[in-house]
Amino acid sequence: MYPIPQNAFIAKVLVPVLAGCDQKSAIHAAHSIAGDENVYLSGFIYVPDNQSLSTAAVDARKLRQTLKQLYKVKRGDKWAQVNVSHDPWGELVNVVKREDIDLLLLEWPCHFDSLKVTIAEVFAQAPCNIAIVNQHIGAAVKNVLIPIRGGPYAELSLRIALSIRNSNNAQISSLHLFPNNITRDQDVAFKGVDRVLKNLPEIKREEIVTDNPINAVFEAAKKYDLLIMGASARPMDEVPSIGPVAEKIMRESRNGVIVVKTKLP
Repeated sequence: MYPIPQNAFIAKVLVPVLAGCDQKSAIHAAHSIAGDENVYLSGFIYVPDNQSLSTAAVDARKLRQTLKQLYKVKRGDKWAQVNVSHDPWGELVNVVKREDIDLLLLEWPCHFDSLKVTIAEVFAQAPCNIAIVNQHIGAAVKNVLIPIRGGPYAELSLRIALSIRNSNNAQISSLHLFPNNITRDQDVAFKGVDRVLKNLPEIKREEIVTDNPINAVFEAAKKYDLLIMGASARPMDEVPSIGPVAEKIMRESRNGVIVVKTKLP
């Protein structure tokens, strides 16, 4: 077995801070993934097209103070800037590209409402790797579950889980689901991930045979502080989506959930 290379870990995480959003869950997730040193916060305020940007001056000053208080590591004034815009999502994309962010964390649903953007639009225009979090991620993540089949976002799910282990010494378990009509060896999609997992003894492995993956994942996730899963992969001509399994768990789980999508389509 070989040590995990440093470039496997998530290097630079950005959480947008928006007026009217709590975003504690996203910030907790960011610190768990990247440690205090590699978390960056940037403020955004939406102003309707028929209003002057100057109407948000007072709110911008308040949000700038909030940013400074949220940082666990002292940053320069550059990282306490607030972007006031008619198009806050467009401004956020510019920040991500300019600062070469590795992972953008968005808390559902408030960030999407405040940025005036849908999950489909975010996935279609992803400026970097994306992680959507629910509102139930705490400050101490001690155990993590990754349901994994071998889709295009499996690697990112693993990178995030290993980063959390590196930062917090959290325990990681992988969950392989396969239906009744095939054997483990016949699950072709999983074989590539299986080879990777064999070289990661720090990840405990679980398997469930089921024809109801939504319920299986939902029940298994109840035992963990955090569930990390990939969004559903879609053909290029289909509307991007987090998928029915992730959608149900994101909406109904009382524990932490992260749904990921890579920058690449």
